[in-house]
Amino acid sequence: MMENDAPTKHPTPARHSDNEKSRMPERHDSDRKQAPHDHPGKAPGEGEVPVG
Repeated sequence: MMENDAPTKHPTPARHSDNEKSRMPERHDSDRKQAPHDHPGKAPGEGEVPVG
């Protein structure tokens, strides 16, 4: 390896963008009682095979 006394040059740091097009849409489900993967209208675990 070659020894180099020059300091390492770092690339330009990343910049955060608040572009309107890159924002995630609002979900409006803060009052939801089930996880998103549960079927709406069913209690969690309803209709599944019992374990044991």
